[in-house]
Amino acid sequence: MYVVIVGCSESGYHLSKALIAGGHEVVVVEKDTKRFQLLNEEMGSVALLGDGTDEVTLKRAGVARADVVVSLTGVDATNLVISQMTKHIFNVPRTMALIKDPKNEPIFHEVGVDLVVNSTHLVLTSLEEGVPGRPLVHLMNLRLPGMELVSVSIPGDSNIVGKRLSEIELPPNCFISLMIKRSGATLPTGRSVVEADDELVAVTPEGDEQILYDILTGV
Repeated sequence: MYVVIVGCSESGYHLSKALIAGGHEVVVVEKDTKRFQLLNEEMGSVALLGDGTDEVTLKRAGVARADVVVSLTGVDATNLVISQMTKHIFNVPRTMALIKDPKNEPIFHEVGVDLVVNSTHLVLTSLEEGVPGRPLVHLMNLRLPGMELVSVSIPGDSNIVGKRLSEIELPPNCFISLMIKRSGATLPTGRSVVEADDELVAVTPEGDEQILYDILTGV
């Protein structure tokens, strides 16, 4: 499968690595020069410097033959434009986008985005579906073969409490995409510190949920 990711945020970086490890062909489009250079140094031709809202850049990324385009720029309006262009100009079969403002979700659905990941909705789903004694909640199938989105509640006695995410050895091809604290939801970095009662939303290969659960809860 050929996947184009627009936006090399922490989530975009780890998603690209997980997909490549899973045998997929990936290109990551990033307009920030520093982020592009970091990605290019580590992953070479996977990185493409350019604006994901520019048609020429999308052509260079080979969007016309992409199976999936994932928009992770961190700006809802930008992700909407990218999704519209790739869906209606390049006829990409499947588009996915991350949004921050729940009010924007209907617009994304109206223009035909196949999967809209709403960080606020993830928080609510976790609260509604969470069951005491069962701190791992399956949130959704990502429509990427073999990958799922889950939420894990961190108990106070977990051995990862007080650690930075960069210090936690996760299963291969698994990464933390969202950290939900009492103060609200944030996009994590390697320096983010885990606290008791945090909710960690993770992308993980099917079948690795229990391994991830054991690592994060200390069980």
